[in-house]
Amino acid sequence: MSSTPRAPLIFVLFSLIVSGSSRTIPCLDGCKCDLSEHDPVISCDGLGLERFPLPHSSPLRGFHYLALTCNDLETIPAISMIKASFPDLQGIDVQGNPRLNCTTLAHLHTEIPVLSDCEEDKPKLQCDNLDKNCDWKCRALTKLKEMWAQFKDLVNRKAKEWQAEETIEAAKNWFSAQFKKFKVAIGELSD
Repeated sequence: MSSTPRAPLIFVLFSLIVSGSSRTIPCLDGCKCDLSEHDPVISCDGLGLERFPLPHSSPLRGFHYLALTCNDLETIPAISMIKASFPDLQGIDVQGNPRLNCTTLAHLHTEIPVLSDCEEDKPKLQCDNLDKNCDWKCRALTKLKEMWAQFKDLVNRKAKEWQAEETIEAAKNWFSAQFKKFKVAIGELSD
């Protein structure tokens, strides 16, 4: 597993998951532009794309997420080209692109969150067996859950390594107590 920052990716995934209703129109190279008011998305999933889709004339503004899962991409353009083409972009999903040269993602991680299979021993997203009821939001939530489980596992391993299990347990208890106090304060629980 690489040492790429996870906080921005987790924030983007969470904000995308809670977005509202939408309207979809065709755009780019057969992609669909979701014009939801909260988090507009360009969905290019499963189109067999061999190259990263870029607008042919003017930049596509207002889109926060570019879903490119299950294609045949080999490379990703420079971040400057991506930002010029999609000035409001906040995240990219390139899971399920088996030919993708993962070294081309290295330059992106410091600029924009990217979901990929590059950190996995073998790709988890099985494009030939996709759940039709699990759209890009569902896949993003699944990836977020996996990342959270990996993070918790890492914290537990480090706690044992540093012999800090008691400290970690005390922190968990403190956060649980604070959460309970918060819920009591807003009236969801009785004291």
